[in-house]
Amino acid sequence: MAHCTEAVWGMLSLMVMTSLGGSSDDIGLLPRFLKDVPNITVTVGRDALLPCTVEQLRGFKVAWVQVDTQTILTIHKQVITRNPRIALLHNDHRSWHLELKNVKESDRGWYMCQVNTDPMRFKQGYVDVVVPPDIIDKDSSGDITVREGQDVTLTCRAEGHPPPNITWRREDNKDIILHNNQRGRTTGRPYQGTPDSQPSLYGLTNNNNHSEDRNAPPGHEEDENEARGGHHRGWTHGLGNKAKTVEGGTLLLKKVSRLQMGSYLCIASNGVPPSISKRAHLKVQFPPMTWVPQQLEGAYPGQEEMTIECQTEAFPKSINYWTGPNGEMIVPGPKFEPLVVETAYKVEMRLKIRDVETQDFGTYRCVAKNSLGETDGSIRVYAITPPNFDLSSGVTEVSGEGSGEVGGARVGHSTATPPYKQDHEKGHSPIYEYPLEGMQDFEGTGGGVTFQPSPSFLVVVLLGLGLAVGRL
Repeated sequence: MAHCTEAVWGMLSLMVMTSLGGSSDDIGLLPRFLKDVPNITVTVGRDALLPCTVEQLRGFKVAWVQVDTQTILTIHKQVITRNPRIALLHNDHRSWHLELKNVKESDRGWYMCQVNTDPMRFKQGYVDVVVPPDIIDKDSSGDITVREGQDVTLTCRAEGHPPPNITWRREDNKDIILHNNQRGRTTGRPYQGTPDSQPSLYGLTNNNNHSEDRNAPPGHEEDENEARGGHHRGWTHGLGNKAKTVEGGTLLLKKVSRLQMGSYLCIASNGVPPSISKRAHLKVQFPPMTWVPQQLEGAYPGQEEMTIECQTEAFPKSINYWTGPNGEMIVPGPKFEPLVVETAYKVEMRLKIRDVETQDFGTYRCVAKNSLGETDGSIRVYAITPPNFDLSSGVTEVSGEGSGEVGGARVGHSTATPPYKQDHEKGHSPIYEYPLEGMQDFEGTGGGVTFQPSPSFLVVVLLGLGLAVGRL
């Protein structure tokens, strides 16, 4: 192959020498190159200049040849090729510069500046035509919709010179979850009882009004950053490997969860500006889930207003509404004001109740429906003692079953009901419902309420009086 190439260049040199009539009798006065022809790098579409400076040219002639295609481009001051993008810049008898305009990829290769001496003298340089990256749409992923728990493969193909590198990252700059093989469980069971039993503050309900503490869907566990008050909300999230960026043309997401929903950017770069990116939006579908942060809410007749709230998650977007104690759908009005705050697939539902009345007590439900399912969460609103109630009277208004009524509230049996923590920031009034240890059953007697103290209760009272007298 080398001998063949030498023979070809020998024939080309002889042709040039014959046509130009050069002589090489005086070896000491032969032409010489002042500098090498440099290797240059040029971006496609730009212009390139290959310099060639020769001294002592005398009667010899200079020619430019494209080596890879064995094409003679110029001889002396004439442009031989029919390529209109080729030009020769000749300022004096020393400078013979080859100009390539609007460079194309086909111009990449070796170029030779030669003098028709015998043997031929030459210098050659390489023109590297670089091309910015370009993503091949037909071979790259677009928007994808899957069910939660399925595997997803995102692909991205790009071309350019040099070959581009592919990098994946999330558009929201969150970490990419590479794999997840841990499963979590909710903390506690959703509360479905009465005010006399201790509620779980973090319950999860899903699928046709059923509420249970069950295994999370594959790959879906809530990140601790999503937790409220130090508790996991819904599913706990045990993450596997996480990374801001992932290299390679293929991104595999195993058992995707709703936390992985969002836009992923495929970024192609090869050092030639500009880099280019393509967005692939991943949608993860799942049936609605509800979470009730406070499942018991106390209020008293005449209270100006109160607010109950419920959190839901669903995709596709769910239809959300409230039902009242009688099961009727609540519509906005002077009495009720439903409020909705949406963030991605999460919805915060609030219901403001104004001018609380006795008939407002009962169980309210927040309902969420989409094409994949339906769920609801329950919140019980019950009567409590008004803030200005006189505790010195020894009468405590409680809600529950029993005989007798006081001020419109039911009076029943006294039980060891702990004072439920109220959220004062939400405007809820504190509960003044404290059981008196040793107190016997309340008895409704028509016009009032009486109670019979037990012997142990009298002993406690007498001891207290004795201590008070002793201090005096």
